[in-house]
Amino acid sequence: MISKTGNKNRAFTLIEVMFTTVIFSLATVLIYETYFRSLDLLNYCNDYFKVVSWVDDKMWQAQNELTRFNTMSKALKDDVLNLDNKRFTWKLSYSETGGVPYLYRIDSTLSWSEGRKNVAISRMAYAVYEEEE
Repeated sequence: MISKTGNKNRAFTLIEVMFTTVIFSLATVLIYETYFRSLDLLNYCNDYFKVVSWVDDKMWQAQNELTRFNTMSKALKDDVLNLDNKRFTWKLSYSETGGVPYLYRIDSTLSWSEGRKNVAISRMAYAVYEEEE
């Protein structure tokens, strides 16, 4: 809106300037918020890809030990992995299923802190103990 005083100077009123400043500020905040959320997602993906092969390797080791020896070493059950100053907590458990003898269910969970959120990867597999004849 243009001031309608007697002079020929055209200027914006204070309310127009304040309103425009609020709109630009909100737009800037929304743009930066989406940018920072995408950075958080990239950090999560980076951490995920670092540890997913480690999780798969530990699951394979657990399956191998249960298939060959009918038991699993204690070193595989709980562990802590430190990568790039980030602490990853590993928990692994196994149980014999009820229906088939020597059929084991293996459950594993790897968790870590990603900012304010706690993130976890879970895997499940089966192993069959093969008795030697």
